Formats: sequence, C-alpha cells, structure tokens
Amino acid sequence: MKLEKNIQKVALIFFFVIGFVHILAHLMIINDYSYDLALTIKKILEIPFILTAAVYGFISIKLSLTTSDKKTTVSNLIFLVLIIILFVILVYLNLFIPDRF
Repeated sequence: MKLEKNIQKVALIFFFVIGFVHILAHLMIINDYSYDLALTIKKILEIPFILTAAVYGFISIKLSLTTSDKKTTVSNLIFLVLIIILFVILVYLNLFIPDRF
C-alpha cells in the first residue's frame, strides 16, 4: 500500500510539471511565440502528460477500491494492462494520425 501511495505522489508531481510546460507550450503556439520550439515541446510532452495522468488516476482508483494491506496481484495486473493498452493507443494515435498544426 505504501508503494502505491508513493507512486501516486510522484505521478502527481510529474503531472503538474509536465502539464504546466505542456500548457505553456500550447499558449506559445497560439500567440505565435517561438512557434517551432513550442510545437516540438508540445509534441514531445503529449504522451508523457497523458500517461502520468493515467498512472495517477488508476493508482487513485486502486487505492480507493483497496481497503486492506493484502497482496492484490490481480488488481495490479488489471491496472498494469490498462495502462499498457492506453500507452499503445496513444503511441498509435500520435504516430499515425496527423496533427492539424
């Protein structure tokens, strides 16, 4: 249980930092300030931003559903598979569907 709480805290910190930089890059694109650099930053941080949000969200759901300190390998496996599926979908969407910029 302590490991999951630590993972949740780290994912939240990464979510805030990556999210702030991602939003800042998007604002730079909108205002046409260092367009190429901002577009590169936005494209690079797109998948890590969503992935940290998914990790934080799935760990939060797992912690709210788990009531004891028992080993829950089935739920760990389910959440791991969900995160991997989300990651594969994001990589596919990012590589094979063109952006409008």
